[in-house]
Amino acid sequence: MADRGRAQKIGAIGHKWVISEIENHPKWLSRELLEDFGIDAEAELSAEGIKGEILKLQFKASEHVLRKENRVKFDIAKRYINYAKSCRYPVIFIRIDISLRQAWYLWLQQWILIEKSIGNELLDEQSTFTTWVDDSQTLRSGLDSALIEIARWRGETQLVLSLLDAMHAATATYNTKVVDQIIALLSETAPILAHSSLDIVLQEGILLGNNLRGTHEGNVIADKLFTLLRKFGGQITVSMVDTMVKRQDSYSRTGITGLSILYDMYGDRVGTLNLIDHFLKLDMPQVAYYCALREANPGEIDVAIINVVKDFVFAGLKFNFPAEDGFMDKYINRGPSAILDYLVLSS
Repeated sequence: MADRGRAQKIGAIGHKWVISEIENHPKWLSRELLEDFGIDAEAELSAEGIKGEILKLQFKASEHVLRKENRVKFDIAKRYINYAKSCRYPVIFIRIDISLRQAWYLWLQQWILIEKSIGNELLDEQSTFTTWVDDSQTLRSGLDSALIEIARWRGETQLVLSLLDAMHAATATYNTKVVDQIIALLSETAPILAHSSLDIVLQEGILLGNNLRGTHEGNVIADKLFTLLRKFGGQITVSMVDTMVKRQDSYSRTGITGLSILYDMYGDRVGTLNLIDHFLKLDMPQVAYYCALREANPGEIDVAIINVVKDFVFAGLKFNFPAEDGFMDKYINRGPSAILDYLVLSS
């Protein structure tokens, strides 16, 4: 009980100190939110009047914060990450050292995007995530410059977040015209986006396309989202292929269609990803078979691949369609995943 009381006192001291820092800054005002789940306060930019340029703030105070090699340790609870994913305002996690009267900040939405870009999905079964922040990223320096830019929605991160929001809204309402416009907008903005940012948008588009399959409207939207593959498939990564193809212990038919598009249009690029070995290691031999089939026959694109599949053997699998003809109908209805439906052991 005494330890809990001490922790609460440290939290209260840190909270009051950060609020004071914000209030004493000439460009900011603070607003406490005692009942807002996951958020301790708001900071609103007031340099040019009140315009709703708001940051949501989460505080974590300690008597001493671990620092090493010019970096500060941040332990971030999963609930704060979930809040940041759904919040439309920037969520700033502030780590407070009350003994030093110093604090450092991390923009959670930007950090989440960076983690996703390197393949870290921040899985639900993990309750806390640790990252290290440069110790120059102090609250005081942020209030003077970087946090102002974040509150004003300036920069690539806000652009990516806005594109993702727009894509979600358009697909949720099955608005094909808006999806077309978003794809066109992405084409316009692609040259100014970093590869990692574009990868995130593509990965989200692929995931949305997969999830929408099953109804006529959903299939139409999914097909439009796969236009992203045709436009930007040259930047495909293994993690993006996994997002597209993997479905728990099996594979997605839509994902195999997307993989076919990539082999048709960006075969050289896809060949460098070593997908054959990748899917063998994942114990997905049918998908590995399809990758091997495509890479062994680079000149056979789209439906023409069925001309060579009958004689192809890989990873102990071969194609075996029970009739002399009729497979074309299966392929038309199911796409290239029909090939995987008729794989059997070769011996």
